[in-house]
Amino acid sequence: MNYTLSEKLIDKRILAEILQNRFCSFDHSTVKWTYNNKNIKALDLEEKLIRNYSKKINDKNLSKKFNCNDWLDIFDTGIKKLNLLNKQPILFFSGGKDSTFIASRMVKNNINSLFYSYATDNNHKKIISDLAEKLGIKIYFTNSNLKYLNFEEVYKKIKEPVLDPAGLSVLLLLDINLKNKINFSDSVFIDGMGNDAYMGHLPGKRELQKMYLQKFFTKLNLHNIISLDFMNKLGKVGDLFRPDYMAYFPGSNIKLNNYYELAYFYKKYSIHKDIVLQRALQRGIHYDFCCAINKSILYTNACDENSKVFLPFLDENLIDHYESRSIIDYDLSKLINKLSIRNYLDVELNFKQISKTKGIFHPFFPKIKFEKKQIELSKKIKININRLNQLQTYDFFLWSKYLINNDINFELIDILS
Repeated sequence: MNYTLSEKLIDKRILAEILQNRFCSFDHSTVKWTYNNKNIKALDLEEKLIRNYSKKINDKNLSKKFNCNDWLDIFDTGIKKLNLLNKQPILFFSGGKDSTFIASRMVKNNINSLFYSYATDNNHKKIISDLAEKLGIKIYFTNSNLKYLNFEEVYKKIKEPVLDPAGLSVLLLLDINLKNKINFSDSVFIDGMGNDAYMGHLPGKRELQKMYLQKFFTKLNLHNIISLDFMNKLGKVGDLFRPDYMAYFPGSNIKLNNYYELAYFYKKYSIHKDIVLQRALQRGIHYDFCCAINKSILYTNACDENSKVFLPFLDENLIDHYESRSIIDYDLSKLINKLSIRNYLDVELNFKQISKTKGIFHPFFPKIKFEKKQIELSKKIKININRLNQLQTYDFFLWSKYLINNDINFELIDILS
């Protein structure tokens, strides 16, 4: 899959959707995708994912045994394209399954890459360092704050507000490039995202617990009884009172008066009883492409329009191959996905032992201060920024800064009419 960037996003209803869900629907994003050189819509990806999951044989004995031998050559052919770009490959190396797999294949294929890492704590840094030693690569770790990039200048050039919690961490990674005195236009940044949708977009234990509670509360009709204002004040707890068809989306977001109107679009996926397929259709398309994956593209483009992001797992031949596969790549009963990648990493790097305590990613939250215009905007749309939790505070800060930078006048009536 390839992407292009259109003009800056100015549609107020879509901007309101981003604030309330930290993503916009796939078809609304400024990042436009092609598949086999044709522009694609969300419906195209939906049909492809439905075919992908409907053909699979759920055989646990088979799933435990299979590996990535059937698609390794396809993957390697894809990453070898990096050698044709005449740019310095730079991998965002988190120490997770996907980036570690990519790093291993880059080493095996003699791709001369640099490796940038953002470690959330000393334990995470040790895991990354131990994996790097196994791989024989050098890691460049981020500073604790931006030292070379100017956040204000970057955000003036961004084409869509990035409200993914990991987005600002990407800026720390990009900051390393200036430290290394490498031009963005001479770089291709490699991001390991994109394979969850077709390799098994599984929930975690917490998400399942939340989902069951949401289903119970939805039966009691609590989402129509409890006010949105009160839900906002409750933060993460308030997400329990969202409709159960929103269980698959990251929560703790700001909710305006038309929240349910916007969110209702995603209820259509609940007709599919397969929980993994539901997540792939809802989160794998709309949230992942329009928030999690887009963050790297949007931030690098804001640093330099000639920069490039490469996503090895969005290789069209690899996605087509997975669609034709006969067995699943996950074990839902154990909440384990990407079995083929896990098998490879355990054999090659003893990954299970090195990375057994990596835990959940914690994003970078720099110090921020709301300016007068942001405070005025919060009053216009009836948001009390003093009562927002941390995620909501940063969401509103980035969202409002985007509107102010682009001189977008925002009244509540604009999105409710």
